[in-house]
Amino acid sequence: MAFVLQDSILSFSTLREKARKDLCESLDKMRGAKALVMDRSLSGPLGLVAEKQLIKDHGVEKTFHLRSDQPLDTDLRRVVYLVRATMANMKTIAQHVKYHQQQRQKLEYLVCLVPGRDMICERVLEDEGVYNDVQLGEYDLGLIPFEDDVLSMELSSSFRECNLEGDKASLLHVARCLVRLQQVCGTVPVIRGKGSAAKTVCDLMLPLA
Repeated sequence: MAFVLQDSILSFSTLREKARKDLCESLDKMRGAKALVMDRSLSGPLGLVAEKQLIKDHGVEKTFHLRSDQPLDTDLRRVVYLVRATMANMKTIAQHVKYHQQQRQKLEYLVCLVPGRDMICERVLEDEGVYNDVQLGEYDLGLIPFEDDVLSMELSSSFRECNLEGDKASLLHVARCLVRLQQVCGTVPVIRGKGSAAKTVCDLMLPLA
């Protein structure tokens, strides 16, 4: 459940309102009644920025968690996937699409990637043969207000991606979120960080500001 942010020292309510607005716009890209399939890791963060009624008001009649161990069974013709941009999630979505095709079900799919579109994810969909069967979008959840003085990006896999896999994409997302925070709260006069990743984030922020 979303909490009240009126007592925040900084205007975190603006961040929440943007996240809500962007979510509604993402859902509205597919008109009419639809099923929403969410990455399980997004359920908690989304609950902090949007209540269930708001999602229903934008056409969502049923909500599911993305599961790789069983096909998506729904009588709704339109399906919106709201998932993190990972290869595993793309393969699961491809399994769902292929299953529906085998069952002669004609469904429309919108895949909204969090925090944004990813070339590797698009390649997986191409390799699985379903790229042309889905509409791709993105949803930048950004900084999530957990309390009136606590923000989180909920990027639990960023350490592994940066240090083990050599994927620095999450650092660009961090830089964009910090620039957005400055747009709301004012320019930060001094930036302090520790380590090469922090230096990369700072370097990325400068041209974005």
